[in-house]
Amino acid sequence: MTKPRGRPRRNPTSPTGLGAEQDILHAAGELFVQHGYSATSTRAVAERAGLQQASVYHYFTSKEEILLRLVLLTVRPSRRFAELLATVEAPPQVKLWALCFADTRLLIEDPQNLGALYFSPELRAPAFREFHADRDALETVYAQLVDEATGQSDHHLDASFTGAIVMGLAENIIVLRQRTRPLPGDAAERIADDALYLVGAGRHATAQNRLQALELIQRLQAEGSGPVPVG
Repeated sequence: MTKPRGRPRRNPTSPTGLGAEQDILHAAGELFVQHGYSATSTRAVAERAGLQQASVYHYFTSKEEILLRLVLLTVRPSRRFAELLATVEAPPQVKLWALCFADTRLLIEDPQNLGALYFSPELRAPAFREFHADRDALETVYAQLVDEATGQSDHHLDASFTGAIVMGLAENIIVLRQRTRPLPGDAAERIADDALYLVGAGRHATAQNRLQALELIQRLQAEGSGPVPVG
């Protein structure tokens, strides 16, 4: 059965040019980041999207579903890239640098800084298990690459904990973006370098390894498997 169309728009022009569903996600992203999830009503989302409130429920069953879609947009591309990266042939320190760089760049290039939604207490609800599963899977790859990059040279190193810390370096860009001071143009490169220093592999933060990591990312992108900016 064909799904019925939503109600007519308040505004006949799509704000994103991508249709009503994307208009809703874009409007909700702006409002949730600016005002908070709990303080934003579906009516406000509809008005920002130029739609009737009933149209929101045509595309999404609840406000929770909108939030879930938004946070999945921030983590799923990195998870997919990380799991692919773990399978390719390259030195582990190069792969760790590439993952940290790509993950940070995705968060930087998100125009709405949707990663700020990670701090929403509502994400603790069972409805967001899918998001946490994706984020845990990404963290697992970070831990795997930390373990490989250090070669278990430090038997006291807890790769799982350190992997979470390295992933936290990338995610810290979310907080930095909330400040008024602009980010340096090489922020992702510097964070990826710092990741190697943090795990004791700082000697690998060389121009040659950076170039190899960037070439790896570009190759995977050319194959249609690399990370893409979220929108």
